[in-house]
Order: sequence, then structure tokens, then C-alpha cells
Amino acid sequence: MTQTTKYATVLPKMGSERSKLLSENKVKALSESKNIVDVASQLRDTSYQDQISHISPPFTGRKLEHAYYENLIETYLKIIKYAPETANRYLNIYLSRLEAENVKTLIRTADANLSAEQRLAKIYLSVEKYFDHIGLIEDAAKISSISQIAAAFKCTEYGSAIATGLKSFEESGSNSCIDVFVDKLFYEKLVTAFESLPAREKSHAYFYASIELDSYILLTLLRGKNFNYDPNWLRVAIPRCYFNLEKKEVESIVSALNYEAAYKIVQDSHYAEYFNRKATPEETIGTAEKAFKKAILQKAKKAVIRETFNVGSTLSFITIKEAEVHNLTALTLGIDGGLKPEVIRNQLLL
Repeated sequence: MTQTTKYATVLPKMGSERSKLLSENKVKALSESKNIVDVASQLRDTSYQDQISHISPPFTGRKLEHAYYENLIETYLKIIKYAPETANRYLNIYLSRLEAENVKTLIRTADANLSAEQRLAKIYLSVEKYFDHIGLIEDAAKISSISQIAAAFKCTEYGSAIATGLKSFEESGSNSCIDVFVDKLFYEKLVTAFESLPAREKSHAYFYASIELDSYILLTLLRGKNFNYDPNWLRVAIPRCYFNLEKKEVESIVSALNYEAAYKIVQDSHYAEYFNRKATPEETIGTAEKAFKKAILQKAKKAVIRETFNVGSTLSFITIKEAEVHNLTALTLGIDGGLKPEVIRNQLLL
């Protein structure tokens, strides 16, 4: 079967979904909304209406965020349904990212005294239905301690990551340590998914995969250095696979004396252009993170025209859709938090 034939079914579906994307002017207009009810009202004539219509009052920024991501998941599933199997092995990683978020949400809410129903309301159950993990997630939502959740996930692919994070949690008292190891597992799965692609498809996915993984490693290490994390902990916390980074280079960042020393090494790396010095380390890291996201989005926008009968066509569309959900989330939470429109627009990926 030719590449043209393999992608002939999914391309019309993506064309249909692409026609539903919000224009840049629409997004900017939404940032001027008076409140989140106004945002919801302005989205009535968009693809998000179905998910928003199921929100039980009162509206909150977080409820709308959940609706946006449910719409994104529905879009993922439509593309996966029609894309060729070789591409789907890679596209599944986008759903895996949201399952990882579900796992982290269950851990964060374990000691929050929320009911199982309240905790499940924060979960993307459509993802768990796809992976056939509904029963596991529902049982985990009834568990009231992090150690018990670790036991519940012991025999799953998350078992080792959560167990490792639990040790750090017991020492530091911060469940963000567990988040890091769940994230590490996701990025290791990302590399495995990339490697599973046929050789002719890898070149079309390389930019997306390399920026995703390498930026995560650099940003995680710089954040760790800024908080003076132990080098031995950092070595365990990051994936041991890279694209445009070298093992020796990464180790130099890990063992650097402080944030400033680590930052200088990053400035000499393949990704130096993304790390422009700002007033504070936090601002420098945050600006770099946004620059990476913008680079992926710009690549995707160009690929809409250049990429057709390969995995690049699906990745470009999914990237643009994800940016739209990012923008809707940023403006909704910004409006909910009382931020001015100009401040909100500065957070958008356009």
C-alpha cells in the first residue's frame, strides 16, 4: 500500500477538523471578554459548544479548561480512527500524555478529602476508556493516600515511576516529585514511539519529538538547579535519551555548581537561541519554554502546506489544535483571575 493510499482516509477528516479551528482574530476577541460566562457564550458557534453545554453551573475557569481538553481528546480520537496504523503507534503518545495528567491528578487529590465523584470530575475519562483503564482509575479515585495509590498502580507501567517518586515524596513532603517521574516515563515512551516509526516517517516526526524531549530535559535541569536540587536526584529524574543533546553535555549541567554555571552550559548547546537571559531565572526558563512551544507551532503551520501523505500531516494539525486549546485555557483562566487583556494576550501562542 502506498503512502498516498494510507493517508487518503485521514486527510479529509483533518480538513474538516481544520475548518473548525478558531481564527487568530476570534482568539484575540475572546481575550477581551468581560468574564468566563461571556467566553462560554462566544464559543456557542464553535466546535467546543457540545463539551461546554455539559458543564453544570456555576461556570468556572477550570470547568471550561476541562471542556476544552475533552474537545481536544475527541479530536485526537477522530484522527487516530482514520490514520494508518504505523502513524497511530506514534499518535497514541498524545493520549498517553493526558493519561499521565490523570495519574498526577489522582496523586495530587489523594490527601485533599475530596469525594471519589469530585476527583473523577477532574479526570479525562474518555482517555481511560480508550486505554480500557476505567476500572483502575475509578478504584484509584476512592483511595485516600498517596502510598495506597502507588500500590494500586504497582502492576501497571506507572508502577516504577510512582514508587520512585514516592521515595522522594516521603523525604521532601512534595508530591511534585512524583509528577517528575511520571513525566519522565512519558518522555521515555515518546522516544519508544518515535523509534517504532518506519524510517520514511521518522524524518517527518523528528523535529516534534526532538524539541519535546530535549526541551523538557533542559528546562527540568535548569529549574532543578535554580532550586538547588541534589545532582544525584536530577540524574534519576530525567530521561537517559536525547536527540540533539549529548550525554557528556547533560552530565555537565547536572553536576554544575549552581544555576548560573548550568545556564552557561545551556547557552553553548544546540538550543542556545531559546534561552535569552531575563531578569530572573524563573523568567528566563518561562520565556524559553514558550519559545520552544512557538517553534513547534511555527513548524506545524509551515507543514500544513508541505506535509501531506506522511505522519507530519497529522502532527502538524494536532500541534495547531493543541495550541488553540492552550490559548483558550490561558485566556479563560486569565479572565477568571482578573488579568488585563494585554497581559492575557502575552501568554498566547499566536
